[in-house]
Amino acid sequence: MGLTVFKPFQARPVLFTGALLWLTMIAFAQTQAQADELQPERVQDLRYGWALYEYHQGNAFEALTQLAVAREQGGIDGHGDHPALVEGGLMLSWGMTREASRLFTQLLGDDGSGSTLSPDVRNQAWFYLGKVFYLEGDRELAGENLGRVDGDILAEANHNLFREWIYLRARLAMMSSRLGEESELALLQAQLEDTDIWSLYLQYNSAVSALAGGDAVTAEAKLQALIAIIEQATDSVEPEAEREGLLDRARLSLARLHLRDNQFDAALEVLGNMPLNGVFADQALFDYAVAAAGQGRPERALDALDTLSNRDLFLPWRQQVPFARAYVLEQMDKPQQALPAFKRAANHYQTRIEELGDIRNRLSEESLMAQLDFSRDSDGILTDSYGRLRVKPVDFGMAEVLASETFQQALAELNELYRMQSFIAERQSRFESFRIMLETREQQRQVRIAQTRQALENQQADQWQQSHREFRRAISAALADQDAGFFMTSEQKALRDKLNEVEETLAGLPDDATTASQRATYQRMRAYFDWWIADDYGVNRWAAQKQLRELDREMERFQAQRQRVENLMGDDARHAELARRIAASERELATLGEEVADALGNARQALLRQVDEMLAAQQEELNGYLLASRHAQARLADQLFRASQRAGAGDE
Repeated sequence: MGLTVFKPFQARPVLFTGALLWLTMIAFAQTQAQADELQPERVQDLRYGWALYEYHQGNAFEALTQLAVAREQGGIDGHGDHPALVEGGLMLSWGMTREASRLFTQLLGDDGSGSTLSPDVRNQAWFYLGKVFYLEGDRELAGENLGRVDGDILAEANHNLFREWIYLRARLAMMSSRLGEESELALLQAQLEDTDIWSLYLQYNSAVSALAGGDAVTAEAKLQALIAIIEQATDSVEPEAEREGLLDRARLSLARLHLRDNQFDAALEVLGNMPLNGVFADQALFDYAVAAAGQGRPERALDALDTLSNRDLFLPWRQQVPFARAYVLEQMDKPQQALPAFKRAANHYQTRIEELGDIRNRLSEESLMAQLDFSRDSDGILTDSYGRLRVKPVDFGMAEVLASETFQQALAELNELYRMQSFIAERQSRFESFRIMLETREQQRQVRIAQTRQALENQQADQWQQSHREFRRAISAALADQDAGFFMTSEQKALRDKLNEVEETLAGLPDDATTASQRATYQRMRAYFDWWIADDYGVNRWAAQKQLRELDREMERFQAQRQRVENLMGDDARHAELARRIAASERELATLGEEVADALGNARQALLRQVDEMLAAQQEELNGYLLASRHAQARLADQLFRASQRAGAGDE
């Protein structure tokens, strides 16, 4: 029985959690000065404030979207490079390690120096970039970037990040095959207190590494020392449940080391200290039964198995409990009790195999989701600080696959795709509203066009244009004929009319001396009038031409305005542009919808494939237990039959 390797990241993930991100932001806000500017203590940009609001609501996807929108709209002002670090942290919390890597790399520049950043921001950017590479398994780049971090600056800015930085470097040293890593590891561990949770994780992983290297003695000594430290520690700022979980894990690992070496007494002593309500209580009970059976105390093993049998056997490894219980009864030389126990075990396995087969035959997205209980609020399904959905299995047979990281990621991806599909459907409904708005606008436009045409007709624009043309032709003809009379003023025309009346009157009078004198006076007046008209010809002509030019300009303006109105009535470019943009957006949204639908299909199939593979593996394992139970049942039945035959022969 080998030692199960415990990865502390399962209990304390190194993903960029929400709490860690918040601590980082607080540390940034508390920094007194940067290279060129004083960091603000309040949000100075509304778009950044909106992104932070979505973040604090636990909506990492919406926060990332707001940051992306802000970037497209010109970026965020007043916060330096903090939004980029926050965005990178959100990407890490969402599992987007590659995107986070590109962002941190871009932030630090091509040469990785980050010369344009403040020392604090540059320091933490190196830390997070090293963390990205660590999560991706690239030890060389992880070590290179973590090695650039200034520990003093990091410790002053954020002591929690400093402790994690020590842990990551120590883990890299632990996994390295370089010479001198033992001394480097010791120096790193010395920077953490012995009771620090990160130091405890390092000690546990050091024991696992020693065991992987074949040094079981060292592994046992490290586990014993770790258990002693945790048990003796009384003051700790770390969550008590986390320390208790690590303590139980260390005890279970130490007990399994003892079991591997057949040290049953030592294993029982360690397992006896584990609580029955702990995280690893069920595994401890089973290992206790194994140790008790190996010690030759099957009754204690039976008590442990009976306790375990009373619990839900929803994890695959627990399916061996019915067979183990019957086996212990057989070892206790109680065949009459062992036989029905094996029979019950066989029936249990047969029933479970049929149930799993039925589940596999009816496996679909609907049936799968019916087995999951999601925590919801008014905004949808809740997520934890790591971006995982808050979900519990309705059927405990789903617990193991639900606990796997790949299934959680696939489930979260499926949920996000559904949210995106809902978002697309909402936008498509809005486009329908836009089309109705455009149709309404077009109807209103046609009404206004009809009103405008009626107004133009009432203005008699064509008659005004005809009058303007006739007036222009008349002036042109008068200019060509040098017709001075045409350009007379109103006063001159009035005097001309009076002279004509006088001429008509004199023409009707008899010829006498008085009439002759009057006619002579009239001739002098007419001569003066003709001279006056000839003398004012240039002035009157210029005045008429000036008025004509002003009239031309007004008519041109009138024609231009009328033509503009006609153009507006004939072609609405703004309406056409809006319709074009809506149609283009609809096409893009439809394309995105098709891509989301394809991704949904792939995610759905991947999720169902994982569940089917898990169910198939459980069936295969149960088939082994079923076969062993039936063989044991047949063996015991044969033994009891032979014993009864011998007993009958003795009686005869």
